[in-house]
Amino acid sequence: MAKSKKKKIAGKIKTKPAKTTIKKAVLETVPFYESGFWKKNWWKALIIFLLPFALYYQSTTFGFVLDDQIVVSENKFTKKGFDGIGDLLTTESMTGYFGEQKDLVEGNRYRPLSLITYAIEYGIVGDLKPGLSHFINILLYGLTGLLLFRVLTMMLRKRVAVTWWLAIPFLTSLLYIAHPIHSEAVANIKGRDEILALLLSLATLYGVLRYMDKKSIAWLISSCFLFFLALLSKENSITFLAVIPLTVYFFSEYKWKPNFLALGALVVTTIVYLALRFSAAGVPEFGKEINDLMNNPFLGMKGGEKMATIMFTLYKYIQLYLFPHPLSHDYYPYAIPVLGWGDFRSLGSLFLYVGLGIWALLGLKKKRLSSYAILFYLITLTIVSNIVVNLGTFMNERFIYMASVGLALLLSYIISEKIGKWKGNTGVIIASALVGIMLVGYCMKTISRVPDWESALSLNTSAVKYGTESARANSFMATALYNEGKESITADKWDKLEEGYEYANKALKIHPFYLNGNLMKAGIAAELFKKDRDEKLLLSRFAEVMRKRPDVSYINEYMEYLESRTSDMDYLLNWYADVSINDVLNKANRPKWALHYLNRAYKIDKTNKKVLEGISVIYNVLGDADKSNTFKSMAEQQN
Repeated sequence: MAKSKKKKIAGKIKTKPAKTTIKKAVLETVPFYESGFWKKNWWKALIIFLLPFALYYQSTTFGFVLDDQIVVSENKFTKKGFDGIGDLLTTESMTGYFGEQKDLVEGNRYRPLSLITYAIEYGIVGDLKPGLSHFINILLYGLTGLLLFRVLTMMLRKRVAVTWWLAIPFLTSLLYIAHPIHSEAVANIKGRDEILALLLSLATLYGVLRYMDKKSIAWLISSCFLFFLALLSKENSITFLAVIPLTVYFFSEYKWKPNFLALGALVVTTIVYLALRFSAAGVPEFGKEINDLMNNPFLGMKGGEKMATIMFTLYKYIQLYLFPHPLSHDYYPYAIPVLGWGDFRSLGSLFLYVGLGIWALLGLKKKRLSSYAILFYLITLTIVSNIVVNLGTFMNERFIYMASVGLALLLSYIISEKIGKWKGNTGVIIASALVGIMLVGYCMKTISRVPDWESALSLNTSAVKYGTESARANSFMATALYNEGKESITADKWDKLEEGYEYANKALKIHPFYLNGNLMKAGIAAELFKKDRDEKLLLSRFAEVMRKRPDVSYINEYMEYLESRTSDMDYLLNWYADVSINDVLNKANRPKWALHYLNRAYKIDKTNKKVLEGISVIYNVLGDADKSNTFKSMAEQQN
């Protein structure tokens, strides 16, 4: 019996390595790609693809709003059609609108691909067709959902779902497409850069996964080409340099060599892109001081206020993903409050993100899906977090368009595997009910949000409803009401203008030196002047603007009109003298502009004593004693 027992033990020892080898070989050779996927899942794919059209079809009747004028309607390169493609590739992305490169925000912008698609639309149709542009955005969004479904299925090919509707790839794609936080990227034509960046980044990931299976150079070249296009769409695609190798590590047993080869090829592609970017738009000046609050929301912050405020915005992203209300296109100063580290909201967000990071790192070795989802979110969020580069605004919902894939995956994982597999059918029932509630809620919110993007007035009406502390939202609302009132022939014309004037004042209460707010206050005041022809009221309102921003060009242009039509020239000349000294010089501290307005008065009447005395004072401030004395003598000669 002892002899027989030894033989059995020996047999076990002999066969154990063989079993391990077979198991390892099976893991190594399970491919990402499975043929017949679309045939097998066509109806699921159809649901994902058609849902965006059901949610966003309204937008095809909308026009251009917000930044659409920068990239489409007022961009001279885009409106060249096919002839403008070369200009779009060789210049900074705002040059076609401003006529020159201004570098208004840190790092400048080079995102030619979406602009090229608009140019192609214009070249084919021969005109601006916002309905077509909206339709293309929806189509690209639907394709993004399909590709996300396909890639996730490849990644999670070994996971078995309790039911088809709780399968993580399908559920993630459905939740992602339905989520209302993406309404800005889809319903705003300009948001196409976000859509293309994710679509092409996912396509790159798909190509790399196919390359890992086949080791085919054709797939590697295709991946590099797709990644190059993704980078041309938007800079945050560069984060997939980390996402792609992380994906291969988490969801396969492939050796690292082909992974490194793929990563190396993508790095070379990135270098080529950067060379093109630097050649076209120049090397970004990171750390460059931006003194315009509307392009640098952190201007004037002290100590740790900047980082504490950023942490609060990072909390807001998660909060809006879990409970997407209220939504807004405007998070400019001071829709987001300036916070310090003594505020529990900043500290709470810091602890939340540190906790997420620790959890993700602890799950690296075990390749936990939750860890991957968190890392995807954190990696793709970095470049749009304001930590790496100042984005020119506190936050934007479209900024997490790419990163929210990670949140959708994490949420789907919790619902499908942590709730769905709890106590048999009980878990499935609870998980299914939860999914149903979420999808209905998401879809209803998206459908109700999309009409906000119909026009500038509807968009800004929505923004000021919740963003009462945003100077930009209030100023843009004033602009929208000004445009509506100016063109109106109905009885409520003046009511709209009066309302717009109040919104301009609200904007200036938040940010007194805001150029657009002061411009709108002056413009609306001039339009209201047509109602009662009260010249003194108009000049009083102009003075309020000039004591903050005498450089508002509209006032200078309008004064030329008023000078030729005034009913009281003496009053106007005295106004020039008073506003130049009391407001422009003493309050705005802009002596050159004070001299500019006094010179306007001097051209009208070279004998007005008050004007001559004012010019003398200004030249004295400017350090030109000779001219100051000359005009002082001229003033003394007047009665």
